[in-house]
Amino acid sequence: MGDLDGRYRITSTTNYKGPIERKSDGETEIRNGQTSRIDDSGIQWTSRFKILSETEVEMIATADPHDAKASAALLRPDGSPTLEPVSYHAILKLSRKGDKIQMSGQIHYGDEVVFLTLRKIGD
Repeated sequence: MGDLDGRYRITSTTNYKGPIERKSDGETEIRNGQTSRIDDSGIQWTSRFKILSETEVEMIATADPHDAKASAALLRPDGSPTLEPVSYHAILKLSRKGDKIQMSGQIHYGDEVVFLTLRKIGD
């Protein structure tokens, strides 16, 4: 099945309409099924990816806002803001064509749905 190592562009959309601004899109590098990055709000994202099949990848991501900007916060499942780490789990669709890789899917967390796409942009 091969591995997922490389640089990825992360894009997301959400049904969230609240006051907390989201700045989680960006770039990350996956090595040995793991990645760590800081988004534009200063939130530390640590993720693990496990290939389940030719068409599915399990993603477990933890967002930690401890060193984030003062205006940054995450949401608990009930929708209230928190400065504690939050973990997300999703099964993403895996698509490959040559050396191009894309992972996409939905993260359901409380009442929020996040549509997430990771596209490989380099090695």
